[in-house]
Amino acid sequence: MLAVALLGPVEVRRDGELLALPAGRTTEVLVRLALEAGRTVRAERVLADLWPGAASQNTLQSKVSQLRRALGDADLVPYAHGAYRLAVDPARIDALDAEARAERVAAARRAGDIDTVRREAAAALALFRGEVLQDAGDGAWLDAPRRRWEELRLALLEDHLAARVALGDGDVVGELEDLVARHPLREGLWSALITALYRAGRQADALAAYARVRTLLADELGLDPGPGLRRLEEGILRQSPALTGAQPGNLPAVLTRLVGRDDELAALDARLREHRLVTVTGPAGVGKTRTALEVARDLEAPDGVWLVRLDGVATPESVPRAVAEALHVAAGDLAGRFAGSAAVLLLDNAEHVVEAVAALVETLLAAAPRLRVLVTSQVSLGVDGEVVVPLGPLPEDAAVALFADRAARLSVTVDPAQRDAVAGVCRRLDGLPLAIELAASRLTTLSVPEVARRLDDRFRLLRDPTRRSPARRRELAAAIAWSHDLLPPGDRRALWALAVFAEGAPLAAAEHVLTVVGVPEALDVLTRLADRSLIAVVPGDEVRYRLLDSIRAFARERLVEAGLEAVACAAHAAWFAGAADRCAAIVRGPAQPECVALVRTERADIDAALAWTAAHAPLLGVRIARGFGWTWVVLGDGVAGAGRLRAALAAAPDVDPHTAAEVLLLTGWLEASAGDVSRAAAELVRALALADADLRTDAHRHLAFLRIQQGRPQDVLVEARLALATDRPWPRAAALLLAAYGSIMLGDTATATRSATEALELLEPLGDPWGLVHARGMLGTIAQAQGRHDDAVVALEAAAADAERQGFLGQAALHLTRLGRVEQQRGRHDAAIAVLDRALGAARRSGDPRVAATARTTLARVLHVTGDDLVALALLEQNDRWYRAAGGGDGELLSRCLLAALRPEPPAALAVLRAEAQEAGDAEAELVVADALTRAGRTTGAPGVTSDAP
Repeated sequence: MLAVALLGPVEVRRDGELLALPAGRTTEVLVRLALEAGRTVRAERVLADLWPGAASQNTLQSKVSQLRRALGDADLVPYAHGAYRLAVDPARIDALDAEARAERVAAARRAGDIDTVRREAAAALALFRGEVLQDAGDGAWLDAPRRRWEELRLALLEDHLAARVALGDGDVVGELEDLVARHPLREGLWSALITALYRAGRQADALAAYARVRTLLADELGLDPGPGLRRLEEGILRQSPALTGAQPGNLPAVLTRLVGRDDELAALDARLREHRLVTVTGPAGVGKTRTALEVARDLEAPDGVWLVRLDGVATPESVPRAVAEALHVAAGDLAGRFAGSAAVLLLDNAEHVVEAVAALVETLLAAAPRLRVLVTSQVSLGVDGEVVVPLGPLPEDAAVALFADRAARLSVTVDPAQRDAVAGVCRRLDGLPLAIELAASRLTTLSVPEVARRLDDRFRLLRDPTRRSPARRRELAAAIAWSHDLLPPGDRRALWALAVFAEGAPLAAAEHVLTVVGVPEALDVLTRLADRSLIAVVPGDEVRYRLLDSIRAFARERLVEAGLEAVACAAHAAWFAGAADRCAAIVRGPAQPECVALVRTERADIDAALAWTAAHAPLLGVRIARGFGWTWVVLGDGVAGAGRLRAALAAAPDVDPHTAAEVLLLTGWLEASAGDVSRAAAELVRALALADADLRTDAHRHLAFLRIQQGRPQDVLVEARLALATDRPWPRAAALLLAAYGSIMLGDTATATRSATEALELLEPLGDPWGLVHARGMLGTIAQAQGRHDDAVVALEAAAADAERQGFLGQAALHLTRLGRVEQQRGRHDAAIAVLDRALGAARRSGDPRVAATARTTLARVLHVTGDDLVALALLEQNDRWYRAAGGGDGELLSRCLLAALRPEPPAALAVLRAEAQEAGDAEAELVVADALTRAGRTTGAPGVTSDAP
């Protein structure tokens, strides 16, 4: 019988006799096939591993022939259908035998059978004869299996030594001291050492060892010891009986670090000290079992903590028998077993037999007054006196720490420079510990960016082929399927349908979609799904229901398989079309905040609806985009909003001219506000050509806004006058505000004041917050133009504050920019710089690059006056690049003149700029160039230089 040894020098024995193996690639072929003993390996896979990009099938065939001759039997390496196989019993491969024994060790540890842990771990460790795969070459493909078995060997050592410590089996302190010196970051070894020292009566040395590992972890990883080690220290300080081995129970030794659950452990410990029944709930993969085990290890329970794993219980009727078998009593003796007992019963994974567990727990608690019960389940038991402790995903810092910790266990160091990339992975995995651990396990063969890129196919990626544990502990899809398959058919259908929501759903939207796909009583279904931890309930003024991204991906696949995707997506889009219709009707009045809140919150879902309608229901997409269009204006969603409208219109070539004109008007306004004014002009001209009589005044109003952005004040007034040919209050007020701004640009503050005052009188009864902020800000701008700086400051500060309070960040940036200019004109340069920094921040957050450019121009003027020309020049150069890309517009000429003055440009170029400023009627730009010409010694009759010129 053939046996292959890989855990040391590679050896093959037939009936105990050592066979001679050819060195080099022939031995590597043997190793590659032995790793999959009993299973086929594609020839292409062997070539890719052993000869990456540099060998042919003939080369492999030659090495296989040599191997067959060395083994003395060609049938030991058969070939079929393009694949080879090593026909050897996996139990005769020492590495695979060690893995199987490690599984038995783990099972014994879970069952509390410490003697078996010691015996099996010792047998597995005896298989290691030195450095793993010594003669197998240095190919990159060997890195992962070498790490895998080195990690296995260390885990077996931890198990073996922990078992010996637990059994009081001789003095292991010296051995453990040597191991922690060689593997200083393995907390399981430190835990065994500290426990061994304590049990040997060396409490001071035990505490000193804890201090050593605490310092080491802080210095090497920047981390505190894990909760297990910290509670071990606390147990030593209070001389816990659990540390002496006197406390009964069957809890397994826990050898991995629990990361990021300090607050939850403290809360759970407090609940268990105060209450007799505590249930830890949470979604699949969130770490309920691990957290419960961690807290249970340190509970004061004179009669022990007894673990019963229920995931293998097939029927509700089997629950009492499973509990009885774990406690080694007859099922009928359970109540008597705990009578008078101060024990803790830990019932793990109860969700699939929850009613039977609830009935048993009620019986036991009634019969045993000193018994406490800790349950882990995706759904609570619903028993009187039960305290439910929900366990949620990890926060970002803890998730990143867990990723790094699990990578370190595989001897992979995560570069601190990759912290943001790791955080991105953890966010996409919703902070779900199982998913994070599985992602980290892939670092043996992938980089962090490669892991991130493969998350679109997360269920293929997030599984660990090296683990031998049950599928739902090593595959994310299997973990979610366990929860999903427990649902009744209607609840499954509801979960699938909710997957069409990109970022969760308000109740009304969820009810609509669920009703369309045939799920009645949607609220009851949502409650059940929330109780089972499959959806998260996000509190707020309006409750939202959200799926974790991994659950959503799983449910979306089931939705497609069921043939319901089109129905659910159509219902989703229809609900948002209705919401868009409502916003179109109310966004210019007191209900405007409702529209703003909806569009902000539902941004991702609106985009998802628009993407689906573009391919399947284009006219519905136009309806959605048109309905939300003015809300995007209010939010300052300039270029992005224009892009959405433009895409919706392009997908619907059959849209009627009136609707097309409405969409183009919105697109032109949004593009003009923050993007390319040339493109905006082309779209508004098209809109005017398509507009019927009802839309023509609207078209002229939008053109007036465009002329402001283009810096053409006379044309602003022309278009505004045409827009005033309406008796509708809001359109008339808007046209008046635009006319007021055109008048300010021309220096006619008296006309501007009359227009702005009339606009404010029209807007106040309408209650449009956005319009009112603009009107009040306009009065501040007029005060500035009239030199009433104190009045301007009061008005602009109030307008900016009101805009920020309403969430209109683009407006806030505009008013702050004007306020910064007023502060400069008052000579308060430090205040101006501070205000303009705020303006730039608001402009960036709102995505309004045009206002940001204006703020940079004003800030550059202030910085020049204060002597910081280098920064001023950098700001103006940034403006120059942006204006060129955006087709110019209002403020572009002034920015260009300031840039020319600071560089400085040759006098001839300055003279050309001055002529351009004169032709445009831009007095500020003309003054800047005239001052620059004066300083260049080429005065051409320009006005005198003022202190306000740079």
